[in-house]
Amino acid sequence: MSAGIKFVAVANLRAVPLPPSARVLVIRLSALGDVLFALETVASLKAERPDVRVDFLIEDRFADLLAGHPQLERVLVYPRKRKATILPSLLQLRRTRYDAVLDLHGILKSALHVVCARATRKLGYTAPGAREKADWFYRERVALPEPLPHRADRGYALLRALGLSGARARPVLAPPDQAPSFWTTAERPRVVLHPGTSAFAAFKRWPTAKFAALAARLRRRGIAPVVSHGPGEADLARAIAGSDGRLLDGRALGLRGLGAVYAQTDVVVAADTGPLHIAAAAGAAVVALFGPKDPALYGPRAPRQRVLFAEVPCRPCQRRTCASPQCVLGLPVEAAERAVLELLEER
Repeated sequence: MSAGIKFVAVANLRAVPLPPSARVLVIRLSALGDVLFALETVASLKAERPDVRVDFLIEDRFADLLAGHPQLERVLVYPRKRKATILPSLLQLRRTRYDAVLDLHGILKSALHVVCARATRKLGYTAPGAREKADWFYRERVALPEPLPHRADRGYALLRALGLSGARARPVLAPPDQAPSFWTTAERPRVVLHPGTSAFAAFKRWPTAKFAALAARLRRRGIAPVVSHGPGEADLARAIAGSDGRLLDGRALGLRGLGAVYAQTDVVVAADTGPLHIAAAAGAAVVALFGPKDPALYGPRAPRQRVLFAEVPCRPCQRRTCASPQCVLGLPVEAAERAVLELLEER
């Protein structure tokens, strides 16, 4: 432990308002869905206190999502992809004086950034909201209710510690550098299927054959679904779209461009993955094909949605691999089709 770093324990946390024109740093390094959930906290803060200047610290692999964000003054980047040390992102925090730092991530890596930030107040969660002993590094520790609330709702608890109401707010997405022209005016309904996930979360994917069967069923009803894909998923998308189907290249669009297309889409069908949460944040109705995770903690936050999963006794669980994830493999095509049709009818 470095000399000169002082850790302060606060036993009785009081809601102390922020001063006028305060500067606040929000930390959420990853993952994509959780960064989008954190934007709810930013939107709530700015709705109640538009005078507050907000900076956001994020990993480089997701930084494009926040480029040009209208509610953020600066985006600070942790250079994880470049295999650099944590030192550069720690040093950049010394250049600004903050009135408050909010650690929405709650792990050791994020807490080290909290320690190095020059801030009057440093807030985070108590365990189990904070992991890896991250709560040792906060000056003000906010207890979360048990059972733990949804990941998006946890940030509101930190806002209440700042004397704010912590009212739920819709997240704001940054616009792309150039608005994509994907949909034609006459195309209705607009349905997108997103079959992929990250390689790390591949066990949460709905089978390709079932996505293809869903696409075929929708086409028989006169609905021509588009299949979106990320890096390395073009073959997967073509297998579902067929020879005549349209593809939506998420890598070419970037995260903000994909969000702009989803904002003009009626229904997006996806597994528990980042693009699902981009669609929800963009305002599209979503059909979430969930597997092991608990949607009460990790589910999408769309204006209209259906969350589907197969009822098996072992779910929800926290496993990172599974040889036979029946919670998602057992989800019938008919249920997904019905959910799409219901959401289109509501529209």
